[in-house]
This record gives sequence, structure tokens and C-alpha cells, in this order.
Amino acid sequence: MARFSPSVSPRGLCTTLCVLLLTLCFSSSLIASDTEAQVESITWRMVDAQAEIRIKGSLPLLFTAYELPNPPRIIVDIAEARPAADLTAGFPVHEAFSLSVTEVTDAQPPITRLTFSMSGSTPFTSLQVDNEIILTFAVPDQADDLTTGPSLTTNEAATADTQLTAIQVTPQPGGTVVHFETNGQLADYSHGVLEAEGSTPPRLYIDLDAITLDPSLPREQTVGTAVARIRIAPRGTGVRAVLDSGLDTLFPYTIRTAQSGLEVHIVEQVSQDQVTRLIDQNLNVDGHLPDIDPLATRLSPQAQQQQMEDAFNFSGYTRERISVEFQKMDLHNVFNFLRHVSGVNIVVDESVRGSLTLVLDEVPWDFALDIILNLKDLEKEERFNTLVIYPKGREFVWPEQAETRLSFQTDLEVVEQEALLIRQVEDQPPEVMEAKQIMGRAQEFEQRGDTETAVHLYEEALAKWAENSQLANKIASLYLVQLRQNARALYFARMALDLDATNSIAALNAAIAAANMQDNQLARQYFEQSLNIDKPSKEALISFAAFSEQQQQYADALRVLNMHKSLYGDDLNTMIATARVYDKMGNQEKATETYRAILLSGFRIPPDLDKYINARVTISQTMY
Repeated sequence: MARFSPSVSPRGLCTTLCVLLLTLCFSSSLIASDTEAQVESITWRMVDAQAEIRIKGSLPLLFTAYELPNPPRIIVDIAEARPAADLTAGFPVHEAFSLSVTEVTDAQPPITRLTFSMSGSTPFTSLQVDNEIILTFAVPDQADDLTTGPSLTTNEAATADTQLTAIQVTPQPGGTVVHFETNGQLADYSHGVLEAEGSTPPRLYIDLDAITLDPSLPREQTVGTAVARIRIAPRGTGVRAVLDSGLDTLFPYTIRTAQSGLEVHIVEQVSQDQVTRLIDQNLNVDGHLPDIDPLATRLSPQAQQQQMEDAFNFSGYTRERISVEFQKMDLHNVFNFLRHVSGVNIVVDESVRGSLTLVLDEVPWDFALDIILNLKDLEKEERFNTLVIYPKGREFVWPEQAETRLSFQTDLEVVEQEALLIRQVEDQPPEVMEAKQIMGRAQEFEQRGDTETAVHLYEEALAKWAENSQLANKIASLYLVQLRQNARALYFARMALDLDATNSIAALNAAIAAANMQDNQLARQYFEQSLNIDKPSKEALISFAAFSEQQQQYADALRVLNMHKSLYGDDLNTMIATARVYDKMGNQEKATETYRAILLSGFRIPPDLDKYINARVTISQTMY
């Protein structure tokens, strides 16, 4: 099914669209506790090669689960609960993970933190059933990659003093060299290939015999070329290194001994699969539009992961990635967590209230922050490694700018403004006054994350203030973005348009809802209506272009992209979209011309995108 979604306000549209691209799940479960609970026990068992950990409380537990790297670990923060005295006594030891329990007493409310230290990164799920938290994850494949496989041969000539001291990755024209540097002569080595299994990519493993590891050497290193990452671990009498492929197939390679260690020469190839994967991405101006039909191209798990990584790189989110699960967590605790992850000072206005239920997997922390700000109608100001977070519409002034922003009014002006306001209030019908009161209550529920109650109150207000086009469109946006009810969204968007045919945001909401329901003719009608103003929004132009591209209406897609160019100028993402459309039209000459223009545009091009465009231009030069 086609997926388009706007945000409640035009300003937050791109963030919400990017959220829906990644199909992030927002839970509406409510977990409450009137008294302090106790974490009574933690047990685990293996179920179909997965570890299932059960965390039992005396009451339903309020928790947050997330993953942190370096070293890999899964954290479960449980609020308003104390650990039992013998909590870890019955927890069996496993070679791939271990448990530690700490109490974070300076948090409000206090937190019991369970840290599961892993031998490698692994996806996980968490679920609450009655008084239990059930944490499930595959035992990290590092244990298999790094400790099993063909036996090593023993070489008595090597000394136990030889160490692996460094791993140097050096890009070269057409390839990459990985140098495993030792402080003495390498005795012997062997190598082999592990095929792709499920979501695990193909891997090259190399066994270095009769050496030890420098304790300061990181066990995992991200590369980002044809080699996605390199992992090392002691094994038997030596060390095993595993090179994960960044492609769907294993990279071509040669191995040779060097004066101090071993060198792996890897050929960087731009395969047709890579070209297709990158061309098929739908890039946005400020983020990514959701795929029109995510089932149209059934990508492998590796290709899906690559799309997510490229999406964040292209959209400017490059900070450390996190995986989190907030279950009705107080906003101040959420921001406190982001402070620890980011290392950035975060100051939150005391008027910020509410809780949050949110599930994110492998996203940059600044992207997660923008999602939270958009959901809770908040804004941020950043300066000197400090983020200030406050409600939208409330001005924040940095200390050194205080004098430049002061404004004064004479007493007469104040009196006149107050008199006008009083007259305006007195002239309003009682139904409108009552509707405004209901809208105020609805906004409180919306800020607390209770969207269903909020939208019903907004509907109640609309029944009393039936001529309010903006309110009808507000309801349409909530149904479309938060509740994913396309039919209701379309109904209220049409109501808003009946009241005000120039409401271009309502037209965009109607278009996206119709596209989600696969009524393409109706969607196209409302997309056109959303552009029927002097200066259509960037969101409307980008959404219509992506819709037209998906419908193979390439002339319309180019028309809308050219309209964006005339109104807002070119940017990196619209130029890429234009080149991609030319490619799909079979106009390779125009596509290559646009790719060359991107290289000469002066835009800051992320390294992975720059590499792809150069390869794309080179391929075109060899073909024509």
C-alpha cells in the first residue's frame, strides 16, 4: 500500500515523513503504578537459538530499553522500582552476555538500571506481559564468527610475545587495503569464507596463528566501504579477524604477508545491484518521503539496512546511533538519557510536561530528538554544546542577546490593544468560546501523548465551531499521522477544503490519505489542488514529485521538480531526484549531465553519495 504522511503542522512535515519511511512503531500502551514496585527476579532461557530474558516485578514495571555501542550492551531502565537484594543470585552465566544491576538515585524518579553486556551488537525486542518484561535477542553471531570454524595450525617458531597492535584501513584508487600490523613476524595464517545467513552478511575470516591481542586495540571497527566492519577476538593460540561485507555478496580480495603483519587487498566494485539500490531511493528536501509502495522492490535485509544508513547520511543526521524503547516515560527522563548518550548539555524548560511512548531502532540520537520535539510541540536552540528545549511559540533569548531583543510599548498602545482584545472576545458566540475551552483540553491530552482522547475532543470542538477550516485540518492531520486512519483523515481534510478551498495543507493531507488508500486518481486531483496557490510548500512539491515518479508519470515528476527549482532553487536532494527520474525515463545523457552538475554544485556531498555519483558518471562515460 502506498504510504504518505504529513505532520500536524507544515513545519514538522518532513520529520514525520522520515519517521514513516523507516516504519517506526509508536505504541499507545499505558503503564501506571501508584506505589513503588520491586524488581523481584531475572531469569533467562534459550528458545530457538534466541535468549529470552524475563524480568519480573511485584507490579507492572515502567521501563525503557535501548542499545549502546562500544562495548555493545542492552540497557533496561526501570523507573520507580527497587531491585531485590538477591536479584542476580540466580542469573546463570553465558559466554555471549552478562548482567549487572545498578541504582541511579540522582534521576527523577529513581531508576534501576539493568545492563546486559554483549559479545557483539544484536537486534532485540522487548514486551510487557502483566508484571513481566520479556527481552528477546539472538545470541550475537560474533561468538560463532570469532570462536568457531576450521582449526588453527600450530607453529612453534612464533613467540608468545608477538602481538596484533593495530588495524589500518587505507582507501586506494579502485580498492581498500586492510593492514593487520604486528610487532613481530607473523608465524602463519589461514582464511575462509562464511556465507550470508539471514540478516548476517557474507564474511571473510582470517586466523592469525600464535599471536596475542594488544589490550588497547578496539574489538570492532566500522569501515563503510565494501567492508562494512572488522571484528577481532582471541581464538585458540592466536587471533581471528572477521571482515563483514557491505554488499550482498562477498567482495573480491587477495591476502599477502607484509614486513610487519598481513595485508588484505579488497577490490571496490560498483555493481549493478548497488547502482539500482541507490537510484531507487526517494530523497526528500529536508528528509525522506515514505516509499509509495515499500513492497514493490523486495530488498534483502542488507540492502534495507544500507538504505537506512544512506537515508540518514543524505539527510544530515550523522550523530551516534541508538536503539530505544520508551514506554510512557517521563519527558525529563527521556532528555536526561539523550544527554548521557550525546554528551551535549540539555536544559529543559520547567513548563515542559508529559510522557512519551516511542520505539526506535538504529537511528542517530539527533534524529530521535527531532522526532520527540515534533511529537511534543517543542523547539530547540543550540549553542556552545548546549541545547535548550522549550514549548513552541515561546521565545528563548540567549543571555548576550537580551538587550537587542527588548521591545517597549507606550501605555497608550497597551491600553488600546487590551480594549481591542476585550471587544473581540465579547463579539464571539458562546459556542466558539466553549469550543476554544474544549480545544485547550484537547491540546493538553495531545501533549501528553494521548492522541485518541485529543482527537475526540477536537471533533467535539469542531461540532460547536463548524466553520473552522484549520481545526478540521488539524483533526485530519492527527488521523493521518498519529492514528494512521486514512479514511477519517480524508473525510476531515475534505471538510476543511469545503470550508476553505485555498487550504493547501488540507489538500496535501487529502492527497496523501487518498494515495495511502490507493485511490490514485483522487490523490492526483488533491495533489494538483495543493499546488494551486502562488507559492506551494516544499512538502507538497516533493510529495507530488515522489507520487508521480512511483506512478511512472515521469513528465509530471519533472514538472513539479522544476517548479520547486524555480520557487526555492536547487538543492542536493532535488537534483538527485531529477537525475533518478531521467534514469528511469531512459534518458541516460540527461541523467549523467545532472549527476555532473551535482559534483560541480558546491553542495557538501556525503562521502558515500560522492562515491556513488563518481562511479555512476564513470560508468556512463564507459558506456557512451
